[in-house]
Amino acid sequence: MNKKILIFDDDQEVLTAMESLLDFVDWDLITFSTGRDAMLKIGNEKPDLILMDIELDGFDGREICRSIKENTNLQHIPIILISGQLREEMVINTEFGPDDFLPKPFNIGDLIDKVYFQLAS
Repeated sequence: MNKKILIFDDDQEVLTAMESLLDFVDWDLITFSTGRDAMLKIGNEKPDLILMDIELDGFDGREICRSIKENTNLQHIPIILISGQLREEMVINTEFGPDDFLPKPFNIGDLIDKVYFQLAS
């Protein structure tokens, strides 16, 4: 069965880049350009991994992450938060609990390594 990855980013160029970079493996990639109804989308799709920008068109990816990690039905889903504004030490080991962090602009190898690692965990 293919792994399902949800990608949330309000920058269409980043979404397109991530899709093309991650499309070489048999993963089901589903992209969203807004954080609106994120919890509903995540609950309906039941992904194996979430890649999410912190700044999402008026929504805070950190708060969405916190909601996921507080939900007993969803908290097992690994989340990689992405940001061009914050540094890793400002995100990892915080109360909103992402599993990993990817700074923008990201290195292609780092993206792929982090995705593989989280899907294997």
